[in-house]
Amino acid sequence: MRRAGVASLTCLMAAAFGVFGAAPADAAASCAGFMDAFTKAAPGLKAEFVRPVLVRRGPSDAGSEARDLVSEYSVDARLFCRGDRFLRFEAQTPGAADARLREGYYLIQEAATMAAFKWPRERAQKTIHALTAEAADYLRASRERGDVFVAGKTERRNGRDGDIAVFWSESERTFILVGPSD
Repeated sequence: MRRAGVASLTCLMAAAFGVFGAAPADAAASCAGFMDAFTKAAPGLKAEFVRPVLVRRGPSDAGSEARDLVSEYSVDARLFCRGDRFLRFEAQTPGAADARLREGYYLIQEAATMAAFKWPRERAQKTIHALTAEAADYLRASRERGDVFVAGKTERRNGRDGDIAVFWSESERTFILVGPSD
């Protein structure tokens, strides 16, 4: 996928949401706990989190480690941690994805939401469906207005547990979970 464009978009969104702040250690979610809960929430994905080879230029999440999600689907997804503290999870897919890729993208969103917030499957599904519908509506409205940057973005604050953001453009769909912050 287009990692350079996705990385720029992700950094822009993360800065807009103020997600680079530090969280108190006692409120921080565990990365190991997230990975374990994720794989249990969606065993059919056959998911593994692996350390990628990264070459970075420009701004980065200093001191954080990235892990790529490898699964039965070709969804571009990464987990960012600082030590064992969960910072954020991101998943992207092309806007014009085939049915199998869309299915994998949805399953990954569902498992990640359940893992990050310790929600039951029904609550995760309801939230993802609502955010997806809103992002689609905002994208449609942006297109109709003739915006320079045609996109639909929506988010949910989950109090001390973190945030969820969904960003749709003409070319891709992005899902971001942000860990606890101050």
